[in-house]
Amino acid sequence: MRSKYSSFVFFLVGFFLLVGALWLLKETRLIQMVLDNFLSNLVTDGVVETSDGEGGMIVGTFVDWRPIKQLFLAFSFFLVFAVTLICYFSYRYVSRKKIARIAEGIQLFFSQSEASSTGSLAIDHELLKIEDTMNRNEALLKEETQRTKDLITYLAHDLKTPLASVIGYLNLLLDTKNLTNEQMTQSLTIALEKSERLETLMNEFFDITRFNLQDIQLYQRELDFVFLLKQIHEEFYPLLKEKEQTICYSGPESLKLKADSEQLARVLNNLLKNAIAYAPDQTTITMQLTVDEQAATFILANQSEPIEQEQLEALFEKFYRLDQARSTKTGGAGLGLAIAKEIILAHQGTIRAASKNNEIQMIVTLPLATNQHEKTRKSVN
Repeated sequence: MRSKYSSFVFFLVGFFLLVGALWLLKETRLIQMVLDNFLSNLVTDGVVETSDGEGGMIVGTFVDWRPIKQLFLAFSFFLVFAVTLICYFSYRYVSRKKIARIAEGIQLFFSQSEASSTGSLAIDHELLKIEDTMNRNEALLKEETQRTKDLITYLAHDLKTPLASVIGYLNLLLDTKNLTNEQMTQSLTIALEKSERLETLMNEFFDITRFNLQDIQLYQRELDFVFLLKQIHEEFYPLLKEKEQTICYSGPESLKLKADSEQLARVLNNLLKNAIAYAPDQTTITMQLTVDEQAATFILANQSEPIEQEQLEALFEKFYRLDQARSTKTGGAGLGLAIAKEIILAHQGTIRAASKNNEIQMIVTLPLATNQHEKTRKSVN
């Protein structure tokens, strides 16, 4: 408001000064004197010799164009200077006005954000992009804050359960007398299992926090992806036998690619562990590997009820469990797929989930060099 008042006063003062200057020039006849002096130098009487070679003379009044040219040149320079000066101050005025509106809008935005949770900002059409950006940043900040709160909540819940079990069984051993060796062994075994689960949860929390705070360090070297699949398969053989499940693989016999073997093995471990845990007993889990000129695509599929698209997209979010009732049994904190996604993205690949034909598919795509594709094609042939 003060800025608008000052601009109005400045305009009035300038206007009255201009009117006063014109009145002063009129009353003192200064303009008339300047014009008379200029015209007297411009128009002169004289004699000019003709150019026909006969020696004729012309007597009359002549106009000297040199002062006119000088006046025109001076006026042109003055006009350019005046236009430049006007444009400069106009640009400064408009810029300051826009900056003032932006500052006022930002101040209003943050005052509204503190007073309410809407965060809406009503400003001019010129500032709609700034409004959208600020509202989007506010939404991201709220989302990140909510995720942090969820992290603390899930951390407290998931760590409390195994820790309470360990404390309970240890107190049982201390407080109960005359326990048989079998009872003591059973209590210690359960306490050890809960401690191991607690260690697994702590490692997952540590890894997902580390992946969020810094880039994943990859130690890439050439490896055989198919051979890595076979190793992971053998590690899960006891669990597959317990649930009477089988694995069917289709694809090339060998695939050379450059990747971090330890991190990639962790991804495959998480994917296969989830497939075994959530697939029904006495079913087949399929592994399919296809290769083209640019990438290798690995699809791990197991039988499942139809899953909504929103649930599929949420599978790779932190702490998300598809079946909350089985979280304790499977021992996961809902971080396995989130960690797998971070690792695949670090390899410049993609990972997604799909649900069709009563099965859920985990689809992993890894970039593949052309020469590696040629080697793979030769090995298949």
